[in-house]
Amino acid sequence: MQTICVKLRIPGNSIKYRTLATTREEVFPDISACVASTCPYAPGAILDDDEWFRIESASRQAFAIDLLKGTYETPDFDAITRDDFSKIDFLFFIREGNVFFQNISKARLVKKKGFINIGGLYEYKSGLEEIVVNDLPDAIFCASSDTLYFRRLESITSIFKGIDQLYREATDEETERFLQSDFIALKGGYSTDSVKTANRKRIALAIKTISELQPNDKQNIFSYIGEYCPDLKATESSFSIGSEDELKMLLFGIEQRFYTTPVGGEQRIANSVVPFARR
Repeated sequence: MQTICVKLRIPGNSIKYRTLATTREEVFPDISACVASTCPYAPGAILDDDEWFRIESASRQAFAIDLLKGTYETPDFDAITRDDFSKIDFLFFIREGNVFFQNISKARLVKKKGFINIGGLYEYKSGLEEIVVNDLPDAIFCASSDTLYFRRLESITSIFKGIDQLYREATDEETERFLQSDFIALKGGYSTDSVKTANRKRIALAIKTISELQPNDKQNIFSYIGEYCPDLKATESSFSIGSEDELKMLLFGIEQRFYTTPVGGEQRIANSVVPFARR
């Protein structure tokens, strides 16, 4: 028997969790069946069909909610009331130390009328309320390894506030400052207002990457970009940027996404990058 709980969207500091139902049926598969293969979260990475992202030391991250810290036990929660239905934010349950989460958007809170089966008899009801449950959870937290697993960052941002900062857009100020870097020579009226969402996300990553580079490493990166993108070179250590595509190529270079195949010598761009750890 497992207890399904929900978190409500209500103001104040009161406990926002409620018990929804208990069931002996399997709501989501066990973690071993869900998470067959994982890779560390990397902004912009594309998963294979059966793959999940993972974030380790999840309970110590800035986005960690109390459910990741073991603050509550489900028997402590009050039962949900009918008035609470429209306030449901997400549902969760704990099984064998693992917490399974599903975001509940308004589209998954359904109010309708119809017939229900009661002991083999059917009864018409006009105020039926349903929560649509996915085949797989949006996220799973494994307490024993302190690891959060998920497939789409967008589906869990309302559950873990601030987790979207892992892949955020650069602000206008950050974008302006980046474009004014000494290794960028703007042309053709290109400015902060010209930079769209995709490149703003890449700029946020590039700012972090550059901040961690030693001077020699930075120069090596610039040489590397010049080898793969000679048309961008303005000087030996600066690049001429006048369009979104030129900025994208510069940002791909900063993240070292250019490579040459060992067989055939074909130059390519890695559209998705996941760190590879040798075991």
